[in-house]
Amino acid sequence: MTPPLLGQVWSAVGLLRVGGWPRLHSLASGRRTDTFIALGDILAGLYVVVDSDGRLRWLGQAHRNGGIAARLQAHLRHAERDRVFAGVYAIAVDPFGDPKALNAAEGRAADLLKLRGRMGGRIWPSSTGWLELVTETYRHSLSPN
Repeated sequence: MTPPLLGQVWSAVGLLRVGGWPRLHSLASGRRTDTFIALGDILAGLYVVVDSDGRLRWLGQAHRNGGIAARLQAHLRHAERDRVFAGVYAIAVDPFGDPKALNAAEGRAADLLKLRGRMGGRIWPSSTGWLELVTETYRHSLSPN
């Protein structure tokens, strides 16, 4: 996963982002506990999984229900993913944001990375209305309640 490709995922999340540029966390069997602890506070966001050569192997999202760490643990229960997944980048978003905006951001990232139809039967959400959804969610986060 090159910085320009990761930058496309970063830009898809847009104004929903919370925190800085993602760093690579190891999914090697001896390092997973540290990674799950490090990602434990990220309840919502997009994540990009890479293999040991840095090639993109998965683009996904989490929205609460244990967050990104729980989603990764579920992925790693599959033997092939357990064997291939070597690292993960996580981009956190506001866990109280609109799930439709996060869905659209994941769809937008898949479009920017040209993933549709390239990862078997994997289907990403639609990116229709992406900019409006991301912008509206950001505006709501700024309004006092």
